[in-house]
Amino acid sequence: HAKESEMGNDTQKIAPPKLGEPYLLTPGPLTTSYAVKQAMLRDWGSWDDEFRAMTRKMRAQLLALLGPGHEDYDCVPIQGSGSYCVEAMLGSFVPRDGKLLVLANGAYGLRAAKTMEYLGRAYRLLDKGDYLPPRGDEVAAILAEDADITHVLIIHCETSSGILNPVEEIADAVNAAGRKVLIDSMSAFGAVPLEVQRTNYVAMVSSANIAALTRI
Repeated sequence: HAKESEMGNDTQKIAPPKLGEPYLLTPGPLTTSYAVKQAMLRDWGSWDDEFRAMTRKMRAQLLALLGPGHEDYDCVPIQGSGSYCVEAMLGSFVPRDGKLLVLANGAYGLRAAKTMEYLGRAYRLLDKGDYLPPRGDEVAAILAEDADITHVLIIHCETSSGILNPVEEIADAVNAAGRKVLIDSMSAFGAVPLEVQRTNYVAMVSSANIAALTRI
C-alpha cells in the first residue's frame, strides 16, 4: 500500500461524526455531515417567504440532478416514508383501468405489489427472488404477452437485497413496447445517475433520508 504522502495532495480524510455517534452504513438512513445537521436545526414557518424560497431552491437542485431534459419535469415534495411516496406515485400515475408490471427482487418490490392490492389496481408480479435482477428481454416478453399492462415499476436499487438493477436496459424495453416507466429510486437517486435524457420515465420517487440528502 502506498503511503498517504505518496498519494498526492488530493487525498482527503473523512471526518468522523462530530457528535461522536457511530457511522451509519446501512442503505438508509446514512451518516450526514455536521453542516447538513446544522442546516436542519432551524424551525421554519411553511408560509414564510424564506421557507418558500428555500423550497424553490431545493426543488430546482433536485431537478438539476436529472441532467439535460429536466425542464420537462417537476419536483413535488411530499411528507411521509419511502413506502408512502411509492404509494402516492402508484395511486397517481396508474389509472384505475390500468395495469402495473412490478419488477421485484427484494422486499420493496414485493411491498409495491401489496400496495397495488390495497389500491385495488390490477398488477402482474415478476419476482426474481433476492439475488437476480430483471432483464430487458424478459420484461419485453411479458409486455408482448400481456397487452393490458400500461405501466412498469422498476426498483432502481433494491435496498433489502442490495441489487442495483439495470434501469436503462429495462426502460428501453418498456418504452419500445409503448408502455410507461415508473421508478422507485429511494436508495439510489442523488448517488447513482438517473438522467432523463438517457432513461425515459414518467415519474420517479426518492427520499431525503438516504442518498439525496447527502447531495443537497
